[in-house]
Amino acid sequence: MLKKLFSFALVVLLVFVASESLIFHDVARAGQSDRAAQKVKAEVAKRGTGPKAKVTVKLKDNTKLKGYISDASTDSFTLADAKSGQTRTLSYQDVTEVKKPGGLSWPAKIGIGVGIGVGVLAIAYGVACHDDPFC
Repeated sequence: MLKKLFSFALVVLLVFVASESLIFHDVARAGQSDRAAQKVKAEVAKRGTGPKAKVTVKLKDNTKLKGYISDASTDSFTLADAKSGQTRTLSYQDVTEVKKPGGLSWPAKIGIGVGIGVGVLAIAYGVACHDDPFC
């Protein structure tokens, strides 16, 4: 009888510990989700709203969206496509990343091109005038 009682107590204890760890795991995951949502919310607030607030948004299902933030509220924000004008309301919970669109600006690209051109001319001048003291 004592063996059965001990076995029953052990089973109850194991079930209790297992359920407790599952509950703790869910609470921890919810906390991480809240922190990620707060990070996304802060990034949206940093970018502002309007046509100049262009962003690339990555959702939890790995979908990438491009556009600008047309509106932001406490639970969600609205992403508008600059070309088509379509809007999509996204919950902060559904978004993993908000960032500025990649790529260099047009003046930066021109500056890099000019710098490369000047560098090539300097190398060509150095090679051509290598042995000529009057060059």
